[in-house]
Amino acid sequence: MSSLLQTQSHVVVVDSRPADYRNLPRLAGEHGWHVHILTSARAAVRFCKSTGVDLWMIGVRLSDMSGFELFETLREQLLGTPVFIVSEKYDPEEERRACSCGAALYLCKSATGVVQGDALLELLIGQREGAAGPRSDIADRRQTSSFP
Repeated sequence: MSSLLQTQSHVVVVDSRPADYRNLPRLAGEHGWHVHILTSARAAVRFCKSTGVDLWMIGVRLSDMSGFELFETLREQLLGTPVFIVSEKYDPEEERRACSCGAALYLCKSATGVVQGDALLELLIGQREGAAGPRSDIADRRQTSSFP
């Protein structure tokens, strides 16, 4: 394993449907990513006090507030940390809102509602390989991606 991939990096997923990410912890773990899955904005606010998070993935629809509201709430604590906004299905208004609020990526789940671990893993590895360390300039590259 290359030394680049030996560094443990942390990604936090905040989504009210954790089963949609069922393959991600195993696949990401094989490449040095530790995945923390939270199911509410309240849990995310508590977790945000933790240090060393390299990437946040926030679902648009949470049980206690919208993902956009959560992103706004955590904005100051997340400065310099990429945030991906994840939607159940593509919505052009959500995409515009994700871009305008400063998200690094707007992602859509597959037609089955599951986040495809392989596709996301490619994004994570690409983010890491494009940087000197676990954090990168991915937040400056506004993109939209949909998982097949």
